[in-house]
Amino acid sequence: MVSNAIDNKNETPIVPVELSKIEISDWNVRKQGVEQDIEELMDSIKAVGGLIQPVKLIRKGADKFELFVGQRRFLAYEKLGWPKIPAIIIDKLDKDQATIHSLIENVHRTELNHADAARATTELYKRYGKDIKKVSRVTGLSPQRVRQYVEIEEQASPKTKQKLKSREVEPADVQRVLRAAQGDIGKADEMLEMMKKYQLDKYQKARLVEYGESNTKWSAEKIVEEAMKLRIEKSIIVPLPPKLRDGLQKAVNALRRTPDEITARALEHWLKVNGYL
Repeated sequence: MVSNAIDNKNETPIVPVELSKIEISDWNVRKQGVEQDIEELMDSIKAVGGLIQPVKLIRKGADKFELFVGQRRFLAYEKLGWPKIPAIIIDKLDKDQATIHSLIENVHRTELNHADAARATTELYKRYGKDIKKVSRVTGLSPQRVRQYVEIEEQASPKTKQKLKSREVEPADVQRVLRAAQGDIGKADEMLEMMKKYQLDKYQKARLVEYGESNTKWSAEKIVEEAMKLRIEKSIIVPLPPKLRDGLQKAVNALRRTPDEITARALEHWLKVNGYL
């Protein structure tokens, strides 16, 4: 877990530190898009006369520090020519703690690049014995979000990761084609292209996963073609108690999938676990 010295701001003093004494640590989670919209951040800092949130530093000597949280704020101060920046100084920190804290600080912000979040989360996942629940616990991310980051980082092609970086595709759609392709990266890339080209709706996307998982020898074109065909669906109407409705809504919001998709997967898992499939 992250130490109290990091978590409890009330017990950690904020002090001004000269920029010339600070170096950016390799432990900082953010690697991509560091200077994106930096001018807007500079305007915001000028408007309020400084930072609302201080940067965080690790002490590296009597007069030297490494920055592990707040890289963009630091760069904005540099560009503004302001000599000192408000900072919280940590005397000792290991790599896991620094990565966790940088991830927590950044991953809940929409501007953090998906590639950076996935890379950092997967790194923690491997260090913690591939325990998704533990990574979820120390970062505050849902287990579903951790699983999404790890699956995409470990299975998606560089081409697909670039599309995520430029926000051309949604993470949930990448997960869908990875599941449908069953380990065939080239097939996954083809399906992602066709999914965008033909603008598949939520039902077609769900069928794409279903057909891909059950017909591993089909080509990407065949899977998409079948998914796009009209199909008579059999529906079961089940009244849900408030607790389940709330949980389903949270899953829909977190995973960006339809209630039908999530419910079908949950039912499939239960049937398999209990020996009915």
